[in-house]
Amino acid sequence: MSPPIHPYTLSPHQAGLTLDDRGRFVWPSDRPRRTKVAIFGACGHRAMCRDGIFDDPSWIIFALNNFWNVARDAERRLRADVWFEFHQIRPDRDGVWRGRAIQDCHDLEWLRTCPVPIYVVEPFPENPRAVVWPFDHYFARYRRYVACSFAAQLMTALEEGFAEVAVYGLSLLNGTQRETTVEASNVAYWLGYLEGHGVTVHVPEDEHGTPQLLLMHPYVYGAEYWVERDWVERYLAHWTERPRAI
Repeated sequence: MSPPIHPYTLSPHQAGLTLDDRGRFVWPSDRPRRTKVAIFGACGHRAMCRDGIFDDPSWIIFALNNFWNVARDAERRLRADVWFEFHQIRPDRDGVWRGRAIQDCHDLEWLRTCPVPIYVVEPFPENPRAVVWPFDHYFARYRRYVACSFAAQLMTALEEGFAEVAVYGLSLLNGTQRETTVEASNVAYWLGYLEGHGVTVHVPEDEHGTPQLLLMHPYVYGAEYWVERDWVERYLAHWTERPRAI
């Protein structure tokens, strides 16, 4: 279950973005346009706090799902410029969430009250800041390849012209069976696509100083053949023990 939403005010480091009816960014005219965006997954907020990202007004921050209590600056003010909720919303008429719905009561509360622009996958008129991510536009312009929310975030960063992207907490190869397979390859593809289009990609170490298992392999196949092979076999030996996820 998602956590209750802790009280908050908006951080003064917010960029003040809005979304137009096509799902494109609208930058405030009285502030400089920012060129760097940070994306984070589970536990990535700790390394972002270490690096001062939440308190650095030169960054745009993309948040997602139920990260409302961790997307905070040093004063515990909400620090996210654009939110992504890429799960279908299936309410019953009585407001109770049943069946295969992902959102619980706290998720629903956030969907209704999220104070920053929020991308959703179907219309959600209860929040005027909720805009459907323009799937058709992206699929006409890029590859139709979205296997996780991070992919949509990376595509958005590319489309909106960011020069630098930093990803935190995306060691997907250490995650669930879904994350280690379809999501890891999806994220790796789009990060490579961004680099190929001139975007600088940063993959900082985690809060313990450990490299993220993303866009890297600990040994060089061929040049370090046996040690690389042994590492891969140890990694695969535990793959079936990884938890499953929706």
